[in-house]
Amino acid sequence: MQLKTSQRISRVWRSQSPTSKVGLATIVVTSLFVMPLTRDIVASASPTASHTASGLHVLAINGARYGVHAPIHVLTFNGSQYSLAIDLANHEIDGGLETPSSMCRSTVGCVAAVNGDFYDVTRKGKADPGDEVGGIIQNCVLLHTPEISHQQVDLAGLQVNTGLNWSVGVNVNGVTVPITAVNQELPMRYSNVNLHLAGTLLFTSAYALRLPVAVGRVTYEFIVVNGTTSPTTTFPTTIPTTTIPTPTSTTSTTIVSPTAISPTTINTTVQLELVGQTTNAVRVHAGHVDISAPTGSSFASLQVGGTVAMTTNSSAGCNNIGGHPILLEDGAVVPISSADTYMAQRYARTVIGWMGSGETVIMIVGGIDDKSGATGNQLDRLLRSLHVVTALDLDGGDSTALYVNGRIYYHAGRAERPVSTGLLVVRNH
Repeated sequence: MQLKTSQRISRVWRSQSPTSKVGLATIVVTSLFVMPLTRDIVASASPTASHTASGLHVLAINGARYGVHAPIHVLTFNGSQYSLAIDLANHEIDGGLETPSSMCRSTVGCVAAVNGDFYDVTRKGKADPGDEVGGIIQNCVLLHTPEISHQQVDLAGLQVNTGLNWSVGVNVNGVTVPITAVNQELPMRYSNVNLHLAGTLLFTSAYALRLPVAVGRVTYEFIVVNGTTSPTTTFPTTIPTTTIPTPTSTTSTTIVSPTAISPTTINTTVQLELVGQTTNAVRVHAGHVDISAPTGSSFASLQVGGTVAMTTNSSAGCNNIGGHPILLEDGAVVPISSADTYMAQRYARTVIGWMGSGETVIMIVGGIDDKSGATGNQLDRLLRSLHVVTALDLDGGDSTALYVNGRIYYHAGRAERPVSTGLLVVRNH
């Protein structure tokens, strides 16, 4: 579902879900009528055996018992064989729109895809039609901070949260300057919303657009330099490191090559060198970090060639994406605000969740906006019947789509809609 107006924002996100939980009534999966598998997911001679061997299953289920008469498809898989991955349209922040099936086809090892988080759309003809709403951490790199208060899901930790835990600070001559937003188009360009550009904004080369400019602001352009260090000995295992013993101590310091780490990799510190400044709208060059700050900030004291240290921290996990709202958490239903009309009405839906066993469940419900599909309460009942214990609602409406091994199982619109982000199911190597 695209977000087009400020009215839609207030309707969907202004009221936060209460933290109190109600008891969980278990409903066995046999309460749903499970239709036969309609497709051999891994192209084997024996469909039944191939589904068992692959650990990847697609079920078409009937939700009439819960008042849902739209098509429902459930994709399940075991984490030992497959993993969830976040993909961005055209592999960039604010990089436009792309269909989930296209994202999957261009990704090695991808076997399935669905639409991801909500996104903003701008006026026809503008160059930025896919402004992401929530936070994004992809492969341990903080790529985007939430535009508004938003719920998040840690895909590896199988956890949901009411927001994204993150911080970025830049040490400028002994003064730490906090970053307000990372790779974030501020403000989001909703109708009738005219917010002033504010705060200290950081952009990396993952950002596809020109940087925002305003009177009284300067953009400082940095490059990542050698001597990048990690502030802790804990470091993502996917990034190569070299440990250099300290002669006067039994501890060690982790030295990370700047070519092996993105500047906003979580729980690391990078050294940046100032190479210039501008008041023009520019794009971020590869290997650069650009910081937009008010005139007279601490960055104004820097000369070209001067260095700063930037530290990025987060406990949100290495793959984290937004959605709304949290449906289930640790086996308990999370109450949905009565003011949340989006969840009170019937819509096509996309949900990511996990069973108590750790098996991943992706459920899509078909429908037409405000006419058919499922309400939030119906989603809860469907998920509990599948033994799902933790779940987050993703983008829905016409964005709802499920693609598995070359087949579109369902899309809610007249055609599969291009979206800003997608969730991919990728074979573990």
